[in-house]
Amino acid sequence: MKKCGDSWRDIDKLIHCGVCLAISVISPEAAVGAALAKEYGDMRAHGNHWCWKDIAADALGILLGAALHFAVICIII
Repeated sequence: MKKCGDSWRDIDKLIHCGVCLAISVISPEAAVGAALAKEYGDMRAHGNHWCWKDIAADALGILLGAALHFAVICIII
C-alpha cells in the first residue's frame, strides 16, 4: 500500500473536511459512506492510493457536521 505523501495542511484536507461537514449536516451516515467510498475509489484508481490523512480530515468534518445536525434537531424538537 502506497503511503500518503501530502501534508496535513494541504488544500485537499480542507476540501475533504468541508465536503463531509456539508453532507453531515443533512445526514452523518451518508457522509461516512461518501468518505469511505471516495477513499476506496482512490485505492482502486491507477496511480492513486488510500490515504489515512484524508480519512482523518473526513472524520473531523463528519464530527463537526454531525454536531450541527443534532443541534438543529434539538432546536426544532
